[in-house]
Amino acid sequence: MRGRVGEYEAKETPEAVCARDADKLECLLQGIEYRAQGHANAQRWIDNSRARLITETGKRLADGLLGQDSLDWLRAAMGEDG
Repeated sequence: MRGRVGEYEAKETPEAVCARDADKLECLLQGIEYRAQGHANAQRWIDNSRARLITETGKRLADGLLGQDSLDWLRAAMGEDG
């Protein structure tokens, strides 16, 4: 297990880089949801999560999330995007 954690932290493999970006995107999405609920300090969390993304794909996904309402992604996934 330590080896996997080390690989993740070192960003040594494509899988580790993907996992790391996925983790940061999930944190960013949580921050967006908290901001929508009125939590004043959520923006720092959002900015920090966005800054830690590694791949261009991760950054594009983050920018897409930042450009919409906090639950638009869920409405789209549920086929409610009208």
